[in-house]
Amino acid sequence: MIKLRNAVLFGTLFFVNSGVSYAGYPSVDACGDAGVNREDGVRDKDVISKELETQIERFLQRADATPAASISVVKDGKIVYARGFGFRDLDTCEKADAATRYYLKSTTKSFTGMMAAILHEEGTIDLDAAISEYLPGLKLPAPLNPEQISLRSHFTHTQPYFDAGLNYRTAFPGNLPESAFVAHINTFSQATDIKFRYSNFGPIVGAHAIGRHVRSNWRDLIREKIFKPAGMRDSFTSITEAAKGPLATSYTGAERDDYIKTPTKTDNQMHAAGGAVSTVSDLGRWIILNLDKGAIDGKQALPRRAIEQAQARQVQLKATFGEYERFAHGLGLYSADYDGDLLMHHFGGETHVSFMPEHGIGIAILSNEIGFGGYLTHDLASTIYDALLGREDLKARTESRLTKIAAAKANRVKRYDDYVKSLTDSAPQGENTFPAAALIGHYSDARLGGMAVSKEGPVLTVTFGELEGPMIRTGADAYLAHIGAWGAPPELFILRNDKELGLVIDWGGRIFQRD
Repeated sequence: MIKLRNAVLFGTLFFVNSGVSYAGYPSVDACGDAGVNREDGVRDKDVISKELETQIERFLQRADATPAASISVVKDGKIVYARGFGFRDLDTCEKADAATRYYLKSTTKSFTGMMAAILHEEGTIDLDAAISEYLPGLKLPAPLNPEQISLRSHFTHTQPYFDAGLNYRTAFPGNLPESAFVAHINTFSQATDIKFRYSNFGPIVGAHAIGRHVRSNWRDLIREKIFKPAGMRDSFTSITEAAKGPLATSYTGAERDDYIKTPTKTDNQMHAAGGAVSTVSDLGRWIILNLDKGAIDGKQALPRRAIEQAQARQVQLKATFGEYERFAHGLGLYSADYDGDLLMHHFGGETHVSFMPEHGIGIAILSNEIGFGGYLTHDLASTIYDALLGREDLKARTESRLTKIAAAKANRVKRYDDYVKSLTDSAPQGENTFPAAALIGHYSDARLGGMAVSKEGPVLTVTFGELEGPMIRTGADAYLAHIGAWGAPPELFILRNDKELGLVIDWGGRIFQRD
C-alpha cells in the first residue's frame, strides 16, 4: 500500500545535462501490493490490534516516503510485533520483512558506547583514564594536553578537539585507514571546548584507542561483546557480510517523482560511529536488553552495570529533536522527554530505535529511503507510542505529523533545487580554458586525500575514494560533481591554474593539486 515509483539510476540532473539514458526499474504495478507482509513476523493481538496495524499501514501509505519499512515493538520483555511493509528491492520486488537487513547509520554509536561500557566494567579499559594512555603518540594543539583529556569524553562528545577531515573521510570517501588516524589528528585537529558537540569524531577516535589497547578493532569488539551474547544473529559490522543475506537496497527521492537507487556503504566507509547493519527483530532484542538491564532469554547476556553506565545521564544538554526534548546523553544513548514520558534513544538518519523504561515498551523502525526516511520513521514511532499509551488525541497528532511530512517533502525539493541553482549561479561563465581531456589525472589534498578524474565517451567522471560520479560542466571550467553520497546535492568543482601549484581543483576553497 506504500506508493512506489519508477526508480532510475542517477539523479535527474545527470540525465538532463549529459543526455545519457538508462533503463528504469520496475513500476509500482510490477511489484504489486506494497502493504504489510503478513506472511512473516509477529503480532501479539493482545497488544497490537488489527486496527493498530491498519493505522500503521495507512500512515505509511499516506506519507509515501519509503519503498520499504520494517517495524518491531517490544512490551514487557518480549517482541510483540515484528513485520515489514513494502519492498526491500524495487528491481526484484522482494518484500521487506522482520528479517530484512538495513544499514543503521549513527545508531551504531549506541553499540560502540555499550562496548566501551562493557570493557570498562570488565576492567579491560578505564574510561576515566587519559586518552594519552591509549594513544601515546597523540599530539594536540596548544593549550590542550592529551594527558588531561579522558577516554570517556570521546563517547560523550565532550572531547575538546576536533578533526573535520578525519570526521568526513571516514564516513564518505572512506579513504583514511585507522593506521593514519593519530598522524592526521596531530596535523589537522583544532582545539574546541568541553561543550557537548555531537559528531562522529569522538566515538571513532575513542573506539580506535580501545582497539589499539586490546589489540583488536571496533568491528570485532562489537560482534564479540554485544551481538553474539545478545543473540543478535542478523547484525553485522561489515556490509560484505550483511549483503550475503536479505540486505535492503537503498533509495533516495521520496520527495520527487522517482526513487533513485543509491549505494549503501562499502566496508571502507563503515566506521565506529556509523558501521552497523541489523534487522528489527535483532533490534527488538537490543531494546529488551536495555529495558531488562542486560537480561534476555532467562539469562544475563550483557553486564548489568554496563547497561546502567551506558544509560546514565553523563552530560546535561538542552536540545530538541522533532517532538523529543533531549536533556542528557550517556554512552551512546540520549535521554529525552516525550510528552511527560522518558524516551531513551539513539537515531541514525532514517533509523529509529527507542524505548520508554517507565512503561517497559520500545520501538525500532527501519527504512531504506536514506535521504528522507527519517521524517517518516520518527513520526510513525511517535504515533505507535501514542496508540500504546492510549493518548486521546491520537488522531489529531497523526494528522499533524502527516501534514508535516508532506510539507517537508515539498520544502526538501525547493531547498535542493535552490542549492543547485546557487552553485550554478556562482560558477564562472564563459568558454572553457581547458579541454576535457586535459583534466584527466590525479589530484591530491593533504587533509582530504586524493581524487581522480577520468573520461569515458563524452562524460568526465570523478572518483574520490569510494565515491564516484559524473562531472557536468556548468560554466567556464566549472563542473557539478555528483559525488554527494546518499541523495546529497552535487558539489561545485572549479578547475584553474594556480601560479604556484599548477592545475588544481578548487572545491569550495579546498585545493586539490594535480599530481
